[in-house]
Amino acid sequence: MNIDWNEVVAMNPRGYAEFQDHKEQIVVHGPVESVTVDEDDIVHIKLKWAAQMGLPGASGFGAWKFAPDKTEFTFPNLMFQFRVQDTPSKGRRLLFGGFQIMYLETQSGLDTAKIEGFVAPEA
Repeated sequence: MNIDWNEVVAMNPRGYAEFQDHKEQIVVHGPVESVTVDEDDIVHIKLKWAAQMGLPGASGFGAWKFAPDKTEFTFPNLMFQFRVQDTPSKGRRLLFGGFQIMYLETQSGLDTAKIEGFVAPEA
């Protein structure tokens, strides 16, 4: 297990991420735009766009909805341990914080045609 997220920044993740938020009872999915650690030692994971769905048993389960307000996640560096795992079909992925996943290599992720209300980000 690793703990310094500057190592993740050096990996330059370009896949997609999925985060579970048990407080809101949702899962958030989106392609990674950037991972940075700022001068205050805060980790910023920015997604190009985001979609959310309710967790099993919660409202909204089974249907992805566009979630433009869920594109950035922040937390203090050294807070979450992580490990890199090789997968047979999607390359390396980062596992952290329980059920959080970030793929390091470019992946297609969700088909945006299946996301209710999806609006493509401006280039």
